[in-house]
Amino acid sequence: MGKILTIQGSLSPQSRTAEVLARVHDCLTARRVEFDHLDLRTFDLMHCDGRDRAGYNADTQTVCRMIEDAQAYIFGMPVYCWSISGPLKNLIDLSASGMENKVAGILCNAGSPRSFLASADLVKILFYESNVMTVYPIVHTSGEDFEDRKIINPKVNRKIEAMVDGLLGQLDGRTLR
Repeated sequence: MGKILTIQGSLSPQSRTAEVLARVHDCLTARRVEFDHLDLRTFDLMHCDGRDRAGYNADTQTVCRMIEDAQAYIFGMPVYCWSISGPLKNLIDLSASGMENKVAGILCNAGSPRSFLASADLVKILFYESNVMTVYPIVHTSGEDFEDRKIINPKVNRKIEAMVDGLLGQLDGRTLR
């Protein structure tokens, strides 16, 4: 089975998106699945402007290689203004060619339970730009799912496990490059 890359798309120091991804890491570790983690807070990514990749800084090139080397992704998507965060969209703009024909799971963290449809923007971007297939369920969390920065809603934990199982099932059925 190929390597999964988890992507934390929030720049907030107190990110609940990062908390949800920590639960995903527990789930992957329990299943003995190899994964790497990309936290956008720890890289100095340049803005995508269409230049040749060699013209970007070392962090940007490292992140693009991480995207290329992975066989699947789990995106931690914070919802800003009812859509994908700018830093996460910039990452995709920089690295979309490295994602082609791969598989992804999505964790969507928002301030309100009504903003779950924002994940459709990420599904659309991944599919149309890189032919990335998204597995379901998409995991949606909001403020009411947390207490003391920890997930308290058991439904969220069940959906995380179902999403991870769906992703692993897709990877098992593919011929990996």
